[in-house]
Amino acid sequence: MPHPNESHVRHVLAANHRDAKIRKCIERAWDSLKSYSERPKWRRKSTTRALMWENSIDAVVAELSGDAGIRTVAHNDTVSFIADDAVLFRLKKAASSLFTSNYPTFLASMFHDHEADLFGHEGHHRVEIVHVFNRFQTALEWIGVVARDKGNVIWQYELPQGGAAVVALPPAVPPTKPAADTVLRPASQNDEKKTDDDRK
Repeated sequence: MPHPNESHVRHVLAANHRDAKIRKCIERAWDSLKSYSERPKWRRKSTTRALMWENSIDAVVAELSGDAGIRTVAHNDTVSFIADDAVLFRLKKAASSLFTSNYPTFLASMFHDHEADLFGHEGHHRVEIVHVFNRFQTALEWIGVVARDKGNVIWQYELPQGGAAVVALPPAVPPTKPAADTVLRPASQNDEKKTDDDRK
């Protein structure tokens, strides 16, 4: 099994703007969750985590359904995605340490053990796309890709915002005439004679 290679994962997830689309899906999932009027009354913080996961999965499945390189894989009460038969990723909530906050089950531990086969999907770069809340769980602080090797984060990067950056062009400057055209020239003798003749 390959250890996840950052440049390769970036390249695969950047294809068809998948990275920006996934980020937008997670942001939309949070926006819809914020609108729940009952949210302040929930007794368990895990309710927010569970609904956030459900909304994010639904949004990503719908958004990437037209991408021929994306395959959705349902297994053991969870869902993963395979991009271009090269990158296996899953969506998770993480703490500010970028470690997921779920109980470390055997399968969760296997996900980050790159020597272990996982659900028969061999040779894939396995990473998590995580969202991090602020300490009050009232806003998203970070959305990005995290690669781990067992108990260590080996690299991470933030997913890009959607849309191309708008670059302001400098204001148009009207063309200037060459200096030779703006200098007043003294009238030649022929011009002076013509002017005298015109007065007669």
